[in-house]
This record gives sequence, C-alpha cells and structure tokens, in this order.
Amino acid sequence: MSTKALMTVEDFAQMAAAETEDFELVEGQLIPLPSANPLHAKIRQNVEFGLRNYFMHDARGVVLGEVDCQLTHDSVRRPDAAVFFLHRLQGVDRQKVPLPFAPDIAVEVLSPSESAVAVHRKALEYLAAGSQEVWQLDHENGEIFVQTDAGIRLLRGEASLETPLLPGFSATVSELLAGF
Repeated sequence: MSTKALMTVEDFAQMAAAETEDFELVEGQLIPLPSANPLHAKIRQNVEFGLRNYFMHDARGVVLGEVDCQLTHDSVRRPDAAVFFLHRLQGVDRQKVPLPFAPDIAVEVLSPSESAVAVHRKALEYLAAGSQEVWQLDHENGEIFVQTDAGIRLLRGEASLETPLLPGFSATVSELLAGF
C-alpha cells in the first residue's frame, strides 16, 4: 500500500506562483480551482465594488480579491473576495504568500459544479480558522448565505446584506448577484 506525500503550507509557499495560481492546499493536497466564468467574475466584481466603496468611507478595513489565506498548518484557501480589518494586517509581510490567517469575512461565489457538502465544509474551515463571517453567493438560486458560528442566514431577492461587522454597509441580493 502506498501513501501519498502531503504538502505543508511552507512547501506550498515556496512553489512558483505559476504552479499554485490554479490550486488551493487542502489538508496537504493540491486541489485544482475551477476557472471562473464571466458571470462568476462579474459577481465577484460586484462584491468587491460594494466593499471598496464602503472602505472608502470607513478606512478600518480592506477588501482583497483572490488572495491566499492560511487556515491551518496544511490548508490554504483562496476566497473570491476577503475582508481584512487593517489592525490584523499590521506587521504582516504584504508581499509574502499566503497571508498567515483567515480573513475576517470570506466571500465565495458558488459554482454549479460545487457540491453542497464541499461548500459547507469550506465555510466551516474559514470559521474554524477565525473568520467571523462567510458569505456564499449563489447565482443559480438567487440566494446569499451568511454563515457565522451562531448559524446561517439566507437572503433572497431584494433582501439587504448587512452585517454588524461593517456598520452602514448594505447591498441587496439582486445587486450583488447581477450579471451583465
């Protein structure tokens, strides 16, 4: 019986960017990321635009798109968008990959090819690693799930996505999920 050699976060970080740009590291294994289709990219852009506008008026945070985040000693995830409060980024080498912790808010645009089990598992990984919220945007069903340690909120249609983490931030589900 052969065993598969597992990779550490340090091994992953030492690989050339071209070797890791299409992968996440999950429990020591390289997992391919699906290519984003134009609709996926547009939804991610909607979220980033709304959050960037928010942080223009509330300078205590930043939104970053597709940045590698270390969740455990053998897992690196790349959320579609990630909110970090600036006090957490102090002292962090901003040119080093991955960031050494989970984002405060992890945002994932769901793909039809992702299973419900995989999507839920990823949210639990972010929360276990210190994320305060995970937003999962589901264009196919017109829904946004906001998951915290306390549970899951489901938003649809003209419901507003609001969070106590970002006082004054508000965007409707339809705005965030708008295609082109």
